[in-house]
Amino acid sequence: MLPLQSPLEAYRSDLSRHPNRMDFGRSDTVWLLVAHCLHRLSRAQGEARHSIAENCASAIGDLASTVAPDTAEEEAMITQLERLRGALPLIDTQSGAVELIDAARVLARQMGDAGALWLAFSTLGHVRLAAALARPRDIGLAMADQAWVARTLGDLDSAEEIYDEVSAAGVRAGEVELVARALLGKGVTARVRGNYPHARKWLRQGLEQAEAAGLADLAAIGHQGLLIAAATAGDNATALVHGWAAFELAAGMRDRQAEILINLSQVSLLAGQARAARSGFLASMARSDSPRVHLPCIGGAAVASATVGDLPSVARLAATAEESLAAAAFPFETAGLLKSLYQAFDLVGDVVRAEEYRLRARGLARKNGFFEIVLATEPRESATPTRSTPPVLNDASWTVIQALESLESETNASALALTLQD
Repeated sequence: MLPLQSPLEAYRSDLSRHPNRMDFGRSDTVWLLVAHCLHRLSRAQGEARHSIAENCASAIGDLASTVAPDTAEEEAMITQLERLRGALPLIDTQSGAVELIDAARVLARQMGDAGALWLAFSTLGHVRLAAALARPRDIGLAMADQAWVARTLGDLDSAEEIYDEVSAAGVRAGEVELVARALLGKGVTARVRGNYPHARKWLRQGLEQAEAAGLADLAAIGHQGLLIAAATAGDNATALVHGWAAFELAAGMRDRQAEILINLSQVSLLAGQARAARSGFLASMARSDSPRVHLPCIGGAAVASATVGDLPSVARLAATAEESLAAAAFPFETAGLLKSLYQAFDLVGDVVRAEEYRLRARGLARKNGFFEIVLATEPRESATPTRSTPPVLNDASWTVIQALESLESETNASALALTLQD
């Protein structure tokens, strides 16, 4: 199990993973103050606990008043700080504890998206301890978020262990949402391991639980996971249908739709529909500001461009990728992008650059246990790229391809630094 560090230890761990970085942005001071308050409260008892809660509420309020938000993310952060300020004095009531956990989860997700993963894990762990009077559902959701962070850090054993705890908590409390979320999380973790039979089993079980309980957001995760499982088995037609079901269930959740579009675009590539794939990758990129989303979008767009013979775009995307990798804090997504660049340059016949990216992707994947990427970067006897015959799609999957092609891809030109050429 990953250790629960103090906030400063966690922050140092994050920076040590990225020696070229001095911080994670303008929000670092706010995040550290919040994490520090939760850490102190997780260990405090009696009258001292109430005094610490009051002081933390005052300090958070004072700091929030000095922040002039420039982005939607910073505005969301200020909103969560106001929630924390109001909840801290009520920490020993259920309503206050619930509010505290919910606000901390939002801030922890911002930390994780920025690459401060250890700090996010610490914040979630300490708020679970500090807000022990919250409902089992809320504590379980924070625990599930910790499992996501562990998986993102590459510690798959810890992620699976935490998901097991989430499931057990859900069973004890009669919370179907926790059980479904844990099953889906275990399915995704198994997929990252390369254990596809277990991935399909847990994803199907999680989807059944989510649909029976009317949980559309979790059902979307289930369909998304089964999309990947079907594609791995070579059933692209089924994968596309699962993917579009996930995309529609996620209506109104732009970040979730962005992730689903990445998967749909990847399957479109496998199905021989590179133009639909490129449209989907760009539409995904336009829906999210998260580097965790942009990395696979850049890689996927590079492979799609290589497939249609657009060499200038491949080169420009590779240059954009190197800039993004310099600030990347996501080992799995980074390894995936390097693998995609290997595939793109392999397709256009640039043997030297393909081998460079293959070795970089393979080294990072082996270090972190990303076995599906390790397998995808096995050395070949021949450097000649192979192009398989596109599989036959049925009517339902063709409808999905047409829908992808018709998406308005509001390209983030400043990030991509290229003009697509059809």
